[in-house]
Formats: sequence, structure tokens, C-alpha cells
Amino acid sequence: MKTILKKEYWNKISNKLIPIFVFLIIFLLTIYNTNKILNQTQKENLQKAEELYQSIDKKLNFLNITLYELKTSSQFKAYFSENSSISEKRYKRIKLYEYLKKTNTIYNRLGFSIEFFEKNENLVFSNLGVMDKTQYFKYNDFPENLEEKQKFLNKVGEKINFVFYQGSFEKNSNIYWIISLDREAFFSEIYFELDNWYLTNGNFNINLGKKPPFSDIIPEKMIKFKISYFNGDFIYSFPKINRVEIFSYELFKLIVIAGILYFLCYLLKLFIIEPVRSLATKIGYSGKNIKQEVKFIEQKIEEITLENKNLEYTISDMKVYQNRKKIKDFLLGLNNLESIQDIISNIPVLNLKNYRVLILEILDVEVTDNIYDKIKISKEFVSKYFEEEVIYEIVDIDYKSIAIILEDKLSEEELEEVMICLANHCERNFKLTFSIAITKEYAKLNEMPRAYKEAKKILDYKFVFKQKRVIFLKDLDETQTKKYYYPIEIEAKLITKTLNANEIGIKRILDEIFDESNTADIDKKHLKEFSGLLYNSLGRILIQLKEMNSDIDPKIFSSEEILRANDLKELREKFEEKILDVCKIAKEKDEDDNSDIKNKIEKYLEDNYHIDISLDNLADYLGHSFKYTSILFKKVMGDNFKNYLNIYRIEKAKEIMAENKDIKIKDLAERIGYNSSNTFIRIFRKYEGVSPGKYFGLNE
Repeated sequence: MKTILKKEYWNKISNKLIPIFVFLIIFLLTIYNTNKILNQTQKENLQKAEELYQSIDKKLNFLNITLYELKTSSQFKAYFSENSSISEKRYKRIKLYEYLKKTNTIYNRLGFSIEFFEKNENLVFSNLGVMDKTQYFKYNDFPENLEEKQKFLNKVGEKINFVFYQGSFEKNSNIYWIISLDREAFFSEIYFELDNWYLTNGNFNINLGKKPPFSDIIPEKMIKFKISYFNGDFIYSFPKINRVEIFSYELFKLIVIAGILYFLCYLLKLFIIEPVRSLATKIGYSGKNIKQEVKFIEQKIEEITLENKNLEYTISDMKVYQNRKKIKDFLLGLNNLESIQDIISNIPVLNLKNYRVLILEILDVEVTDNIYDKIKISKEFVSKYFEEEVIYEIVDIDYKSIAIILEDKLSEEELEEVMICLANHCERNFKLTFSIAITKEYAKLNEMPRAYKEAKKILDYKFVFKQKRVIFLKDLDETQTKKYYYPIEIEAKLITKTLNANEIGIKRILDEIFDESNTADIDKKHLKEFSGLLYNSLGRILIQLKEMNSDIDPKIFSSEEILRANDLKELREKFEEKILDVCKIAKEKDEDDNSDIKNKIEKYLEDNYHIDISLDNLADYLGHSFKYTSILFKKVMGDNFKNYLNIYRIEKAKEIMAENKDIKIKDLAERIGYNSSNTFIRIFRKYEGVSPGKYFGLNE
């Protein structure tokens, strides 16, 4: 309690002392600024006065030169220095006046004129002519005893008269010079400050403006400039500075600045400190120390920054994934060349002059465990194998195969040796047996899909070359394979496309079988063997068709015509004709049964997914053969039986897990029809990419 009261006491004291302290600082700063301004103003005035005098001094110097020229002129000398008769004197007076008038006319623009008289003469040479001295004195407000003085100074209207005695000029001639200065013209540089300027000549002084003589001016406040030509001085009187006004202005300015600073501090507290404090409170900080609050927020910002970096990495990975997907779709022929135009410049493999396409495919998927993990490791190994040697790009095709677009720098012998070493390493370390297909050399980017098809076609013969791990296109013997043999996988595709009435798919498969790029004649023996293969394939298709429609008589298709073909072209035409006839009949079959069949299949799976079932069981249930059931299932359900059943069971596992989160993996596997938890884990990882334990957060 005492501590709280003491704290409140000091808070009250500080609240009173702070304003006093602030006001004292403002007052001292005001005094300092005022003195600084006064000194600066005085320096500026002095510099200004010196600059102005320099300009006036140039005019005075020019005036002195003009006066000297007048003194030394022949007219001046002739009048004052030579003895002449009265008539000659009158003539010389006229000449001298004309010369004087001419001089004053020329230099009158500069604001000065020169007049003079001799002490012993009653005449004055002036701008108005040769005047009577008494009249002239009266006109210019000169005293009558002017000739008794050595110097005189007065101001008449806009003119300032500066009179000084020259003394004997020549032969006892005593000359008085009158210099008349026009205030507006001669003193144009200081015209608006004439009140601050004085002119002195001995004991005389006048203000160039409208002020009286400077007898009341403090000497410290003036500066004197010597006029050496006329024994006089220019005096500049510093203008009075209003200290009170400067002090008041500076005080007001500092008070305004202090007010602005106070207002800014208030805004800082309102819009920064309070929001920071509020933000710190919202994100979990409960203290009242602003430094700790800022530190806490900085830590959170660092966490957010780290999260942003992770997101940037994720986005970068997504871009890499998108680029790879574009390459994959282009390679597989799903997209055209335009779909990869935006990434060509950034992907080195798309700019190769020469390349080959390789496909690494697991030889026997059914006997290989943990395919997903093993093929992932194999892909990483392949990347390290090639990264320092050639430009390459690995493309994930499916769970059992990968494609490599490879720069063609190695000879076929060197490439075969490298790939055999790679295959042996994968078999030895990862228990994976690969068949590797290598295409011929390609140069154009738009031929990449064709190269991939070529590699796939090579793999169709992997069981023919089972003992050969690396298969080149040249290894397919022209006379023993291409001309009269096609793999059983192609026959299976042909049967499926025909019974599904897919004419486009049929024509593509026929192009693969007959390989239109090689249309040279084959001998009769090979043609007969090839005709027999096609006849047998057609027979198997007709058997399946008979199962679909028992009213169909296979004899109507005259299959024997295929055996009577005389060349490859005729064989293609007859075989294609028979296949398309079958296709039409399959298409004409009533498809209303599909809905009933689909319902039967779905009901069978719903009732039996939790036990060990196979396609044979489903065929018995539907009353069809195994082969036809396989075709029918894919046609009706959109996928083969094995994939569909696995996906169906995985979805059921997710539903069971949502209802019972405490279930173990072993029990879950049994409930959805798997005899082994390892089988369930392997299949789940294959389709979902992660193990069920990680997916559900369970103990496997």
C-alpha cells in the first residue's frame, strides 16, 4: 500500500514539474534564438551595406575622373590660367560653359552634375548658365559667407550639394567646386533605405533620407565608409531591430512546435502505442511494459515472416510442380506445344538441340512391395546419377514408371552401359527390376510426344526381351517383331475398345499394330503368321461379343477373309472392316441394362467389401465370364475392378475412422476386407501418398 501511495505521490510531482521544465526549456531556447537572430541580422546588414557602398563608390570614382578631366581641359585652363582681354575673357567663358554643359548633359543620367566658381569673381558656372553668385547662393540655399568656409554640405529637395574649396589652381585662381548629387538617380541602389545613410563633410552631416543629422545616433550602431576623393564620409546607420517582436515571435514559434510535438505524441500513443499494446494483448501478452510488448510482437512477426518464407517455398514448389505437370501433359500428348510456351525459356531440357526419351518401368508390379517408396528413392538416385553429366528432366508417369528426357551426348554403347549400371544398382539396393526403353535421337521439340509413344511401344516388347534390361528401338527386329507381332497388352486394349464401341481408340490401336511408318512388303510366310494372329484376336473379340448378345452369330463376320489377304495393305483393310462391323453391333446393343448392372455391382460391393472378394466372384454373381465381366465393369464403373475396389475400401476406411477414432490399423484393415495390415498400408500409401497412420494419426 505504501509503495502504491509513494508511486502516486511521485506521479503528481512529475505531472507538475514536467510542464515547468518544458516552459523553462522553451524560454531559454527563445533567448538563444533571439540573440542568434540579432547577430545574424547585424552581420547581414553589414554585408549588405558594404555591397551597396561598393556600387556607390564606383560612381564616386567615375565622378572624380570626370572632375579631373574638367580641370585639365583646355577650356578650363584657358579661362582661369591665361591673361585675356575682356572680350577674349567673355569668349572663353562661353566656351567653358558650353564644355561644362556638355559634360553635365552626358553624365546627368548617372545622377550627378558639376558646377564651380572662382572666389574673386561674381559668377558661377552652373547647369542653368553662368549666373550671378549672390543669386546662385540664394537659389541653392547657400550661406552668404560660403567663401569663408573650406567645406559645405546641404540638401535642397532631391539634390545634395557637396561644396569644397580647391585652393589656388593656377596663377592665384581660387576655385570652389559644387558637386550636385540626385538622390534618386545617384543613390538608386539605396533609394529605399536612404534614411539609414548619412553624408559628412568635415563638421557638416546630412541624412540622405528624411531624418535629421545623426547627433542622436549611438556610434556603435553605425559604420563609416571613407570618401577619399572629396574629404568626406558615408555613414550607414543600422536599422533598429525590435527585440521584443523577435522574442515574441520565437516564443510563439517554439510554443507551436511544442504543441505539435505534444499532438504527435498523442497521435503516436493513440495510433501506435495503444494499438501495439492491444495487439500484444490479443496475441497473448499480458504485461504493461511497452518494450516487452514490442519485443513480443517482433517475435510474432518473426514467426509470421518464417511462415511467409515457408509459404514462398511452397509456392515455389507448386510452380515447379505445375511446370513438371505441363511437361508431363505435353510429353503424354495431352496438350499441344502452345501449352508450354511460357516455360520453354526457363526449362533447359526444352531447349536441347538433340535428345532421347527413356522410360524406366518396373518389370513385375505384383511381386514388388512398397513400390511408392522404392520408386521415389530410385528417382532421387537417377537425379544424382545424371545431374553433373547431362541436361535432363525426370517426369513421373505413374506409380510404376518414370520417363527421362535426356540430352543426347552419349553414344548408344555408352548410354546402354550407364543405364545397365543404374538398373543393377536399383535392383541391388532397392529390390526393383526395371525395363528401360530408349528411343532414337530427336531434334525438334514438337516431336517429344512422338518420342514418348516410341518408348512406350518399345516397352510393349519388354517380355520378348525379358533378359535384356535396356532396349533400344533398333533391338526390335524388323522381320521378327514389327512386321508380324504385337504384344498381348495391345490385343487386350483392342478388345476393350471394340466392345466399348470406341472407333477412335480402335483406329489408334490399329496404327500401333500395323505401324504405318513401315509399309514395306513382307514375305508370305510372315504375312500368313501375322494374319493368323489377327484372326485369333478377332475370334476372341467375337466370343466376348457372343456373351454380350447371344443372338449374334459370329459366322456372319466371315473372319476367314482375313487369312486370304495378299499383302499388308489388304490385310489392314479387311481386319479394320471386321473390327468396325463388330463395333457397330456392340454399339447397337441395348444399353438400358447398364444401369441395372451398375446397381448390381454397387450392391455386391456394399455387401461384400469387408471380405476377400475378386473379379471371379463378381463374374459368378453377374453370370458372365471373367473376361466379359472385366470389360463390362470398366465400361459401367469407369475403372478396372481392382482399382475401384481398393478406392472403395479406402473411402470406407475413412468413414469408419470418422466414427471411431480409437480403432487400430490392424482392426481397420480387417473390417474393410484386407487379411493383412501391411497390405492395407501398402495400398493406402499407393493411392493417398501417405501411410494410413500419418493420415489418421494412428499407431500402425
